[in-house]
Amino acid sequence: MIGYVTPSFFAKRQVYRLPQQIHAEKVMDIYKGAIESLNKLQSNVQYIQNAKIKNNQENNMSEMSKFLERSGVTLEVLDTLPIIHVAGTNGKGTTCSYCESILKIHGFKTGFYSSPHLLEVRERIRINGRPISQEKFARHFWRIYNTLESQKSTPHDMPLYFRFLTIMAFHVFLSEKVDVAIVEVGIGGEFDCTNVIRKTVVGGITPLDVDHTTLLGNSIESIAWNKAGIMKPGGYVFTAPQPESVMKVLEQRSIERQCTLNVVRDLYPNSEDGRIPQHIKRVNASLALALSRNFMNIVSRNNNNNNVEDVFNIEKARKAIESTRWPGRYEVIKKGKIRYYLDGAHTTQSVEVCAQWFVSNVSKSNSNNRVLVFNVTGERKPDDLMKLLLKCGFATALFIPNVGDDNDNDDNKDEILTVKRQLEKSEINRSIWLGLDGSADARAFPSFAKAIAHLNSQNKEFDVLVTGSIHLIGAAMSLLDPTLGGLL
Repeated sequence: MIGYVTPSFFAKRQVYRLPQQIHAEKVMDIYKGAIESLNKLQSNVQYIQNAKIKNNQENNMSEMSKFLERSGVTLEVLDTLPIIHVAGTNGKGTTCSYCESILKIHGFKTGFYSSPHLLEVRERIRINGRPISQEKFARHFWRIYNTLESQKSTPHDMPLYFRFLTIMAFHVFLSEKVDVAIVEVGIGGEFDCTNVIRKTVVGGITPLDVDHTTLLGNSIESIAWNKAGIMKPGGYVFTAPQPESVMKVLEQRSIERQCTLNVVRDLYPNSEDGRIPQHIKRVNASLALALSRNFMNIVSRNNNNNNVEDVFNIEKARKAIESTRWPGRYEVIKKGKIRYYLDGAHTTQSVEVCAQWFVSNVSKSNSNNRVLVFNVTGERKPDDLMKLLLKCGFATALFIPNVGDDNDNDDNKDEILTVKRQLEKSEINRSIWLGLDGSADARAFPSFAKAIAHLNSQNKEFDVLVTGSIHLIGAAMSLLDPTLGGLL
């Protein structure tokens, strides 16, 4: 029997029991209760905005170790999990999803932990390419939650939202006995809670850009130092090509950590898939190929089987890459008279690529009907991103919060950046856009549904680019593709 708490747990302090067999109609309620309790853990992250954040970051590993061991997983047990750990700024999720597909097609049972999610939190924890079920999520959640709750030393002695999910992912992977756990870093690397991992089979670093400057520093070199924190003594890390100043930092860190660093050049040829910019796909796919092949090589060697070439098949790997879908990245969806182009770009590099991708794909005869739907979160400067989007020649720009419609589920509830605050920021973003392009039609709406209703009322064809935040993409996908193409 597995215990779980009701959403009113904090008021009633009651613990109920979750039976081994749950009636289908109860699963959703139990899952919703788990999400409500998980969301309460967001409230503790306000310290991120505190000026003493660096001290908090440095305490992250000790806090993470404490909660992990309280939950029933020691660091020694975690050491037994075969892990691919991936840091970077752009392309982390895509690279990890390619690794997942490559290893799965070679017969490995895969676990994949990613962030953020688009529609449901359970997307973050995948087994063999699919999110864990709502029932499985609820079972693991309440078991871990109750265990940690019973050991609190103070009223707020619980892990933060992302820490909790990271702990839960490790539990799921160990319980499922996966052959490989592919773990995407949340923010940075050195102080990211996924870096409680002490041993990795291989690690990866995707292209770096300036982002999360409050946490990682204002320079690309400082960011590189943080990302390189995933390097482990005696380990192997593969990086995509980086700027010279970044490579110097990575090389120095690899020496300090006694880790072997390899730069991955073009291992993947151009494909016929025109959805994704070829140079972006080539970088991510090349890194995934290097990570997957070397993971298989090392595991094979550790199992006293040096014939890795008999195991790794490049044609299988390419087939896996071509069949991979990572929703919300360079996605095109046609609904009625509107063609939507969705990409979660949120850094200057990724937005510049996104703008080029959009322009190269839209109808050249329909330039007067190009529409931008935009939002940006965190400390990012919206004007820096908007300037890169001006080249797209938008006739209309719509600014909205990360809200699909009035029926959004609790999986995407933000306890810190409330809808009210996002609405205020939407108006600010609209003003910034008008300052950059005074001739534009710029409007703010309270949700994606209302913004699209405005376009549909005109009964015209539109090419609509949705970008600026992966959370915004999730809001759009909740209406355009609520099952993520059958993934959920």
